[in-house]
Amino acid sequence: MIFDFQQTNPLDRYHLMTQTVTPRPIAWILTKNDNTTYNLAPFSFFSVISPDPALLVVSIGNKSDSVQKDTKRNLIREQECVLHIPSLEQIHAVNDSAATLEYGVSELENAALSLTSFAPSLPRLKEAKVAMYCRLFELHNVGDSPFSACYLEILKLHVDDDIIKQEGDRNIINNAQLNPISRLGGSDYAVLGKTLTIKRPN
Repeated sequence: MIFDFQQTNPLDRYHLMTQTVTPRPIAWILTKNDNTTYNLAPFSFFSVISPDPALLVVSIGNKSDSVQKDTKRNLIREQECVLHIPSLEQIHAVNDSAATLEYGVSELENAALSLTSFAPSLPRLKEAKVAMYCRLFELHNVGDSPFSACYLEILKLHVDDDIIKQEGDRNIINNAQLNPISRLGGSDYAVLGKTLTIKRPN
C-alpha cells in the first residue's frame, strides 16, 4: 500500500509515522513550573544529534493551537530540564505522566516517584537509572506546525553504579539492566528482547 503524504491529513500521517518509525526511545522530562512545582512528561520524538556539543533533540507539540505544552513553556522560561531514560519498572508512571493536566498541577503528586538532588536548580527522579541535566541550546519552530524542535545540551549525566562498569578506557552501560522502554504506535510500548553484537567493518 502506498500513502501519498501530500494527500494525507496530518493526523493520519502521525499514526502512520509512529507505527513505522519504531521503536522510539522515550525522553522523560522534568521541568520547573512557575509555581515551584515540577512538571514531568514523556516524549518519543527524541534522538541524539552530536557529542560535541553534546546535543539531543526532542520535538514537542502544543496542547492546542494556542496553548503550549507545559514542558515547552517551562523550557522556554527556565532554559533547563532534567531528561530521564525510563526503565520498565517505571512504565505505568511514564504512561500516567502523559495525561493532560492544568498548568501547575504536578504529575508527581499522585506518582510513586521521589526526587533527589542533582543539578543546582533541578532535582532528578530517584527511581530513574539514567538522568541528564540539560540546558536549552536552541528551539526551532517547525514550519506552521505546532511542533518545536528543542535542542538540549547535556551538562551533567547520572548513571546508576549498578548498570555501569569500566572496560579499559571506556565506560560500558549494561542495557539489559537499564531495561529501557520505548514507544511503538498507538498504546504500545516495547522493551529489550534479544540483542545482537556485530562489530563494524574497518
